[in-house]
Amino acid sequence: MQETPDTTVEPLFCGQLELSEPTCMMHHMRPIKCVAFEGTLTGRRFYGCPVQQSEGVNCGVTEWVDKPWHPILQNCLSRLWDMYHEQNCGRVVDKQKYEKHLAKLKTENDKLCIEYTKLVQDVSKMFDWQDGRVGHMDNQKAVEEEEFEKKKKEVEERARLEVQMEKLKLAKEQRCILQSQADIIKNTRKAKKEVEQERDLLKIEKAKLEHVVNELLSDGHASKEKLEKIKAILDS
Repeated sequence: MQETPDTTVEPLFCGQLELSEPTCMMHHMRPIKCVAFEGTLTGRRFYGCPVQQSEGVNCGVTEWVDKPWHPILQNCLSRLWDMYHEQNCGRVVDKQKYEKHLAKLKTENDKLCIEYTKLVQDVSKMFDWQDGRVGHMDNQKAVEEEEFEKKKKEVEERARLEVQMEKLKLAKEQRCILQSQADIIKNTRKAKKEVEQERDLLKIEKAKLEHVVNELLSDGHASKEKLEKIKAILDS
């Protein structure tokens, strides 16, 4: 049993298989149509178990529709995925650095708020001790509280803007990833088409050579034994 690889959306090959056969190994259910999007399997169509991991045990690939790609195409896919992972790793590192910096700013902000609150309380106590006037104390306390609320709003606004910028950055990265997926599928199909064209040309050349050998044999030209060996190679 082969585990289900990562997949991508393909409108021309999706939904549940309408035929009664084949069925998945463990649940004996009609499989779903999938297109692989992982490593050298990228672009290969297969029938997979319809049970999601969150709902139970997924018994993997039921049957492959496409045969394994040509080794040259597999090497191309492997290199493309390596390039993608290298670039994505850089984004993850940058994101981790940003999150650490954001956490540090939050810690410093919390510390500043605590110190500021303590300072407000100390100033209020000092005015109470000096003046002994309740009215002046209440007025000073109101001023300090107003200043504190103003400072608090400024900090909250700055934090909100930083979070908004992070969301915009993540949305941009997601669009880049989706574009990379589309490019990989496009390049995979192009490489597959080139391999098929090269294979068809080889078949045509082989047929021409077989025709020449047969004519030489029929006309009695050259060494019949050597021509027989060449024909045996072509037939193999």
